[in-house]
Amino acid sequence: MISSMSVQHIAFFADIHSNLEALEACLEHANQQGASRYVFLGDLVGYNANPCEVIQKIQSLIDQGKATAIQGNHDKACCDSDAFRMNPIAQMAIEWTKSQLGTEQSNFLQNLPLIIHEEDRCYVHASAYQPESWHYVDDGLSAWRSAEASGKIYTFSGHVHDQALYYQSSVGKLIRFSPHPGDEIPTGRHRRWVAIVGSLGQPRDGNPKANYLIYDSEKETMYFQRVSYNHLLAADKVRAAGLPDDLAERLLKGG
Repeated sequence: MISSMSVQHIAFFADIHSNLEALEACLEHANQQGASRYVFLGDLVGYNANPCEVIQKIQSLIDQGKATAIQGNHDKACCDSDAFRMNPIAQMAIEWTKSQLGTEQSNFLQNLPLIIHEEDRCYVHASAYQPESWHYVDDGLSAWRSAEASGKIYTFSGHVHDQALYYQSSVGKLIRFSPHPGDEIPTGRHRRWVAIVGSLGQPRDGNPKANYLIYDSEKETMYFQRVSYNHLLAADKVRAAGLPDDLAERLLKGG
């Protein structure tokens, strides 16, 4: 892990789900926005057709000292025979993904941490409250639990595929805010924040564009991003791999 003391622009990617086309498009976009570091918030694999290529790209960035990654529930399910089972379509994708991964790639997923605390920031796939239980942060109370457990000013997570930002009110409650892509959002250190990055690899809000987030640590601002990518190609790959057609339709329709 590289030192974050000099890092200004951090790009956060969550729920990549083996979508190579979306990942490459978002990395290119983040570079254009001046990102100098990348944090992958879990669910690197599952659902889509390029798990090995996605892992290879993320491993390369980590080896270069440019990135950090944590484990998501799909990552765990792909390398742990005792992991919980998912719904039938997700489970079919898990079994297919397992068949594609080599030992080194499975070990990489297995050894990813569940949570990372770094300076005034916390990185976790689901909630910082019992991260191994994969709780969804989808309302003010669950956001409050996550912020309390993280103990940090900023908590960044995925798992929920839509983008959201929760901020601490004057009475301590966490209030949900729906960000608009590209807007500069002041996120000063005088209050706590829980940022839900949204899914890069499988958006579910009716918009097929990929989600990610840039945090500017110097200006204390966040920018939620939506990026167009070749989702038609990604969907074609899903079908060609023999994965459930519903997964291809999700990419085409954004949910």
